Amino acid sequence: MTRIAALLSKRRPSLGLKATLVSAMLLTVTATAAMVYVPWAWMSRRNIQTIVDQTNKEIAVGTSKEVERLFSNAESAQQFIEAGLNRNLLDLSDEENREFFFLNVLAASPAFTWVQYGDANGDFLGAQRTANGELHFHNRDWDPDTETTQSNVNSYAIQDAVLTPLERKSFEMNPSYYAPDRPWYQGAAAAPDQRSWTVYVYRSSGTPGVDLTKAIKADGELLGVIGVGIELNQLSDYLEQLQGDRPGETFIVNSQGELIASTDKAEVTPDQTAGDTDAQLTQLTEVQNPLLQYASDTLQAEEFDLSNLEAWQRFVFKESDTGEIYHIALTPMGQLDWMVGTVIPESTYTAAINRNKRRLLAGVVIFTGGIAIVAVMLAERLIARPILGIAKAAADIEADNFNPDQLGETSDRQDEIGQLARIFRKMAIQVHQREEKLRLQVQNLRVEIDETKRSQQVKEIVDTDFFRDLAVKAKALRNRDRP
Repeated sequence: MTRIAALLSKRRPSLGLKATLVSAMLLTVTATAAMVYVPWAWMSRRNIQTIVDQTNKEIAVGTSKEVERLFSNAESAQQFIEAGLNRNLLDLSDEENREFFFLNVLAASPAFTWVQYGDANGDFLGAQRTANGELHFHNRDWDPDTETTQSNVNSYAIQDAVLTPLERKSFEMNPSYYAPDRPWYQGAAAAPDQRSWTVYVYRSSGTPGVDLTKAIKADGELLGVIGVGIELNQLSDYLEQLQGDRPGETFIVNSQGELIASTDKAEVTPDQTAGDTDAQLTQLTEVQNPLLQYASDTLQAEEFDLSNLEAWQRFVFKESDTGEIYHIALTPMGQLDWMVGTVIPESTYTAAINRNKRRLLAGVVIFTGGIAIVAVMLAERLIARPILGIAKAAADIEADNFNPDQLGETSDRQDEIGQLARIFRKMAIQVHQREEKLRLQVQNLRVEIDETKRSQQVKEIVDTDFFRDLAVKAKALRNRDRP
């Protein structure tokens, strides 16, 4: 088993020095980039809710201020009319005076649709602003015997604050018009001692409107009702302007779930026509607009009672087919029982965030790629090449071909690699010197060994009997030759 493990360890691939250094650099850069990118992406996703909530509240505040402005102007105009009656500035029995008074009040307030008076006997007087900007004065006489209404309409164009007569029409109204039967009159008659707000569908235009009315009494007897009317289409226009190019829908609804205004004007009065005496406000549950349907479905699913809304409330709706998330918010307006609602697709903000994510990711990739190239070049020049030079020097030492000058450039560096090269060169020189000394010692030892061998061999020869006999014979010969 040990042998197999050793074979496996020998076969296991390993990264080279350069690849290891580059990988370490890239890992560091990638980890740093991830530390920047991941928290940013998480926080941006988390902040979407905050952004949506802020947008909802800004729309709610803006709408509330607009409605408050309209209502305040209506109250001022209604008070002015009442003061005109009390100070004899307005004589309802004087046809010319009342027409002049009502038309000028209406002309001075572009937000108003009606300035009107309903008499207890059924007659009606009123100045109307039409969609094309003309001013009409209506004088409707109710005949109790025939229960018919004769209407006289004087039309005017207004240019540079000057009223220019256009035409006069007289006709019998069908259906007839009886002022005490109208919602705005009945609202004031039900609370004769205070101002009354009434929201209903205008018979003249088939569109929703709100009237501020006040009962006129004398000696405790109801004489009639004065009022100022505002067509709510202008609130829809304001909501549309406030919404701008942002995807989504903004709407105003009351506690009964009736749609008061919407950025989708077609939903406010989809199937109602002028002259319809039984026209009702559109219920939120009856809308066809998909985003408004999401709001309606969410409120029904949550079993939320609009009459109990006291503070800002938020809901989330997820579309089952696409998975798209919609943020729905309701905010009480502080006027009547109205509340402003918004439906905002989350993709409105995630699209921009995702686009920024892609840009950031592309920047991270480009930055990481650039760092990788620089890392390869630096690793090659500053680390790998010097270390490979030291490795080659080691191989040269092994091959007995080392030259101390070949590490000169690397050893001149002042970093750790330069220190390593200097130590290695010093070591290599010392090793070379030791090898030379050892070689000389070996050579001297070899000479001594050779001399010793020769001496030993001579001794062995001299100590033989043959050599001794030969020496004796040689001595005898030398003695015989002497005289």
